[in-house]
Amino acid sequence: MLIPAATTTTYFKIGDYVTFAWNYTSLLATPTAVNVMATCTANNVLYPIAMNQTVGNSTGAVTWDTGSYQATAVGNPLLTQTYTLIIYDAASSISATSQPGYLAVYRSFTFGMYSPQPYTPLSEWTCPTCSGALSDMERRALGFMFGMTIVTVMSFTWFVGGLGVVW
Repeated sequence: MLIPAATTTTYFKIGDYVTFAWNYTSLLATPTAVNVMATCTANNVLYPIAMNQTVGNSTGAVTWDTGSYQATAVGNPLLTQTYTLIIYDAASSISATSQPGYLAVYRSFTFGMYSPQPYTPLSEWTCPTCSGALSDMERRALGFMFGMTIVTVMSFTWFVGGLGVVW
């Protein structure tokens, strides 16, 4: 991967243009066209980025309009999740095994996508998980726990004291 660098973790905002660029190395037979797709393991969907893209030289690049895709994707919208980029020879298949000198299926680059949230002023923001108060269920659980502790101590004391085990 040339853009973005394969050594970095990259996050893209859903709705922006995303550019991927790569180079072809150690190929004896350059493919005439490639398919570029992204896959998300959360919903097991393949998202087409560029199908049957002509290979012109030793580098390839594609720009994905995620906003346009999201606007028309009714059945499989983009999720806030991690994706894997897949590049493979259009004359081959996505599950093809690699052969010496030919383009192998590339699926080593992962990237994240997220949906932006609307701005909330600090004065209007509330943290749903930051409350220091106990919930009704937690109060009941603690009441039950302390009640059972008292019953256990009292019954053990009565049992031991009633049998004359302790002088």
